[in-house]
Amino acid sequence: MLKALFNLIYPKICYACGEAISGKISNFCISCRGELAFLNIRDFENNPIQQLFWGRVTFEKATAFAKFEKNGKIQKLLHSLKYKGIKEVGVTLGELAALEHRDTDFFNDIDIVVPVPIHAKKQKKRGYNQSHYIAEGIENVTELPVDLTSIKKELNTESQTRKGRFERFENVSNTFTLVNTEQLKGKHILLVDDVITTGSTLEACANVLQKIEGVKLSLLTISATY
Repeated sequence: MLKALFNLIYPKICYACGEAISGKISNFCISCRGELAFLNIRDFENNPIQQLFWGRVTFEKATAFAKFEKNGKIQKLLHSLKYKGIKEVGVTLGELAALEHRDTDFFNDIDIVVPVPIHAKKQKKRGYNQSHYIAEGIENVTELPVDLTSIKKELNTESQTRKGRFERFENVSNTFTLVNTEQLKGKHILLVDDVITTGSTLEACANVLQKIEGVKLSLLTISATY
């Protein structure tokens, strides 16, 4: 009774369309979930995400959950995650991305999940790293452990939003540093981020992780711009 009254006074809101949500659905409604531009990638070794990194960095498998469209549902959801403090949106998106591939072999030989870190100053200002909550959602579905301590972003770089591909790479190259490599030695790491555009940030992060003895890398992002 009290819960029903609370929901009546403070209804759950869809962070994609702003409408009230009823029932057990959280964060974004059934209608908006249906309107996401799902990429439905099943060929993890020969797809546009993987091809973006050919000749740059080696990923065993790579995929993205949905297409990033300007003013689209996924952009609104990621905006609420990154700039409005709605951390649970990241968890839900991580869970949905993991569920999308739970019936494939994508997670079969993954050992550990590493969210792409952000600089300490940015994390202090925002209060959190959005990719951490995406990784938490993946962990909820797959039970794969999440590592938050082995790599950090050493330099606080400028926003990538208005930069071209070369400028993006120049902006983030040499910004990541290994802190603790012992628990990642010989592991197959799943690198996780919110959106992929040119792949410069992910390339810079992967280049550092590949210095660890015996590691393999795979990639999962929530969205891609193509």
